[in-house]
Amino acid sequence: MKSVLGARIRLTRRCLAAAVAVSVLLVPARAAQATETAATLSPFAADVTLTRVTPDTTSLIRAVENAGVTKGSISDVLATGRTGTPGLCHTPNGLNGALIPDGFCWDKTDDESTYGEGGGGWMPQGFTTADGAYVGRSLTITSWYHGTYVRDREPPAIEDYARISIAESTPTRVRYGHVALVEPAAGGTFKPLTFRTHADGIAWYGDRLFVANGAELQIYDLTHLWRMTDTAGDGTGLTAGRSSARGHLWALPLVARYSTVGTAQVDTESSAFDKDNPRACGPAVANYLCLSSLSLDRAGVTPALVSAENRTKPGGRVVRWPLTALGAGTPSTVASEPEGYISPVGGIQGTATDGTSYYMSGTCPLSYPSADTLYACIFVAAPGETPRVLTQAPRLTEGLSWDPRAKRLWGTNEAVPSAGHALRVVFSLNPGAGAAVDGWGWLTNYHMAGSACATPEGNDTGLGTKIAVWTCTGSDLQRWRYDNGLIVHKVSGLCLTPAGNGADAQGTVLTLWTCDGASDVQRFSAGPDGSLVNPWGKGLTPSGNDVEKGRYLTLWTKGTPTPDVQDWVIKGF
Repeated sequence: MKSVLGARIRLTRRCLAAAVAVSVLLVPARAAQATETAATLSPFAADVTLTRVTPDTTSLIRAVENAGVTKGSISDVLATGRTGTPGLCHTPNGLNGALIPDGFCWDKTDDESTYGEGGGGWMPQGFTTADGAYVGRSLTITSWYHGTYVRDREPPAIEDYARISIAESTPTRVRYGHVALVEPAAGGTFKPLTFRTHADGIAWYGDRLFVANGAELQIYDLTHLWRMTDTAGDGTGLTAGRSSARGHLWALPLVARYSTVGTAQVDTESSAFDKDNPRACGPAVANYLCLSSLSLDRAGVTPALVSAENRTKPGGRVVRWPLTALGAGTPSTVASEPEGYISPVGGIQGTATDGTSYYMSGTCPLSYPSADTLYACIFVAAPGETPRVLTQAPRLTEGLSWDPRAKRLWGTNEAVPSAGHALRVVFSLNPGAGAAVDGWGWLTNYHMAGSACATPEGNDTGLGTKIAVWTCTGSDLQRWRYDNGLIVHKVSGLCLTPAGNGADAQGTVLTLWTCDGASDVQRFSAGPDGSLVNPWGKGLTPSGNDVEKGRYLTLWTKGTPTPDVQDWVIKGF
């Protein structure tokens, strides 16, 4: 993926004014500057309709159950026997340690499954936390597609099946079970889903499960979890009293299917999608809205689904869908909320909202390390704001979900093993944990949110301790504040000081020393571009111009324009 966004935001002058009142403040903000783009999360008139293109299948579902297929519960699925590993077991993952990240990993089989294998494999996509019906339990659902890749086939990659994984995670245990997504059919049986399914996004509302798939929205009912009697074969259906769903112990039947295609007709499957392909949407296909990710906004008076559109370049549409009727019934049409948003984030794979701000996983700005190979980025913005990077995130981060009770953002990624090392994780973080508190923020490189914080070497706090670059951990040992021109370390109370008072010498290592407000050698200010500079024009510079763990912070003449390695500020994340 290629980067299309570089949002560079500093604290607003309004916030600075409040800080000045107590003579303790973060480094003054610089004027907004364009990098890759300076666009905002902009409102647009969203006039989009979901049209139900298949009749409600409730009667077909009942016929299958009357034919002998038994139902189970979420707890039954969790008892399937699959176990994961608590914690973020695969590193590096790029997550900002100041945001208190946590999570879990799948078992080895699911960790390493990929469509590049012989016979294909499973790839995780959408992700959702549980709705309020399961208070007290950390339940999540992940959607997956099964893909195959054949080099000489057209198209080479095909998504042929879909499933969900219901998981319960605690600090000491992770258990989960897979559930095949199927479609009820006439005659008291069921079949694989009619159309190819990428299962891009997923949202959980009460007992309803919504799955986004390009121009298609699928609806499922979690009170109809079917237990299969045959898990040995690869067939799907009910034959001679034996039920199977491509080797799965559990299956979940489709209740209704909707389309964003403008010419779709109610209960007319043949009109549902361009060339019978739900993946045909976006600018190349009459600009039909793509549902590339899905989440649930529980904050408003009326809960709503939130969809976002994946585009390589900026311009993806974020659209809201009220659950007034869709939350329990299957209306023939559903109109979007009148206002949506155009996102300047490129490559959106997931979106979620806390009711005020929108979080979007997408392509990192080019200024970020390994922006197009190792990590994704999670951006945050309220409507009308320029998105900023909250944190880097695991490679190919996909669906996001907001947990309003824990006030944590969850997500998952689809990365395949690299050099024999698994990279797949389910993660959560606290966006508010990285905020500056009473002026105490993080002395950090602006282009590496969470990846580079100024840290006393060896976590020492004594006089003369050298300051090194280290991954942000959230420890108070990495908190600093700007106080009348001095940069004060929270834990020690000492100030950032050039060794030997060599404030005008190239390469002087920065250390901790007793604060002296009368001495200019400890004084720093925001330069014209907002990054820190001392009275001799020297900026904070990692030794060797390399922002790697363990590099010392030194002084060096500021470049014009300021190189990324010299762009150090005190800020909250």
